[in-house]
Amino acid sequence: MPIYVWLALVVSGLVVIGTTLFALSRGLAAWRAFRRLRRRVFDGLGDVSRRITGIERRLSTAGETAARLDRARADLQDSLATAAMLAAAFGEARAVVGRVTGLMPRK
Repeated sequence: MPIYVWLALVVSGLVVIGTTLFALSRGLAAWRAFRRLRRRVFDGLGDVSRRITGIERRLSTAGETAARLDRARADLQDSLATAAMLAAAFGEARAVVGRVTGLMPRK
């Protein structure tokens, strides 16, 4: 066989080996990028899960606080009604005392 045939075979073999190595390096880089992306996604999901757990805990606390505030508001309404009733009774007693003392002569 002539030498140019051997040269063509060597050159084509080197091209095949070079492109194979290039494809393997690109494939390896893509695989590493995929693993990095997957790790970031799973870490992000874990972070989201922790945040959701915290939000659920704060929501349950907020519900309990709202119930406590509602009870306190009802107690305040009762206290205000009692205070209004006492103020009205005191006003009536003062009016009666005023009428009685108005009838008494002054010095």
